[in-house]
Amino acid sequence: MATRIDSWIWAIRLTKTRSAAGAACRAGHVQLNGATAKPAAPVSIGDRVTVRLNGRERIVEVTRLISKRVSAPAAAECYIDHSPPPPPREVLASLPRRDRGSGRPTKRERRQLDRFRSEIILVTLAALAALLLAGCSGGGSDSADVSETPKAGTGPQFARCGGLTTDDVVRMSGMAGLRLAIDNPSTCEWRADAQRNGSVSFNWYRGSPIGRERGTEQLSRDTTQDYEIDGNPGFLAHTAGICEIGVAWDADFIEISLASPISPGAGPTIAEDQLCGAAKSITEKVVKGAA
Repeated sequence: MATRIDSWIWAIRLTKTRSAAGAACRAGHVQLNGATAKPAAPVSIGDRVTVRLNGRERIVEVTRLISKRVSAPAAAECYIDHSPPPPPREVLASLPRRDRGSGRPTKRERRQLDRFRSEIILVTLAALAALLLAGCSGGGSDSADVSETPKAGTGPQFARCGGLTTDDVVRMSGMAGLRLAIDNPSTCEWRADAQRNGSVSFNWYRGSPIGRERGTEQLSRDTTQDYEIDGNPGFLAHTAGICEIGVAWDADFIEISLASPISPGAGPTIAEDQLCGAAKSITEKVVKGAA
């Protein structure tokens, strides 16, 4: 009988409860060989499972199949841990949080919040008034540049699947046997088999600034660096067997993700530099083909 991925990640103690494992799958926080996994997806020995929870990414390779929860020492024998190190304590300490168990804000705290918001509104109105007065007194001189909030929908229009065909993806990625498994206006994903052993995906995000995605990549990938195409800023992030590229236009961005096939006992079959070279070629084709 096949072992479900939600049962397996709970059994090896990556989540505290079975229901939490299923919820993580349904929320898109669990990947199997680089592709988003549903709770009932079967796992096999040699598969690579990625779980994002509580701001950290765990990457493990399946070495033993279990569906019943075991002790921590026994669980550690069921996988090889490829997870990046946790973020420094300084980063965690800088994240805003409310003390556990403190409940809802008190009336006093709510009054302080209301007062703080009122002060922010007054300061904002004063700044706007100053800008208007400066504009009126400028006469015929050129107006000063004013930074604007990035707007969604200002980027180019992309064809279905970013204009990529299955032949394009197979040829440029070097992964034989890919088939289009997900096809909708914002996401396309090509997979090599039912176990998602090797995949390529195109994602189009509108109204979602790229900074948040880059922050997640910095915490979960071995390397994250600046990358741009035709003056459009973005990032390139990679770790063993996975390479992802994001390119932004104001509050819109696209992301191309490649996951190498995994050989049981040997790991990814495509080297990182080759995988990222293919990701760059595919991203450039999508960007240059956009309307």
